Amino acid sequence: MNLFLTFLGLLWCGGSVAALAALLTWRELAATPPERTRRLLAVVLPAAALLLGSVLWTLLHVMLLWGPAAAAVAVR
Repeated sequence: MNLFLTFLGLLWCGGSVAALAALLTWRELAATPPERTRRLLAVVLPAAALLLGSVLWTLLHVMLLWGPAAAAVAVR
């Protein structure tokens, strides 16, 4: 079970990094500098915060999953 959850966590992290790359590429495709700035502030920064937060949350839980006290943490 631990191996399956670890695989799902790594898949989630890879997908989040790919989504972040797509967002940054989309920002660069804007026609004018003011449009790029608007896309950065309105879409890319909030989405990047959510994506990077989810990556950190996922990695933390994968590390807890493989820790010596994983059963005690899972029961809480």
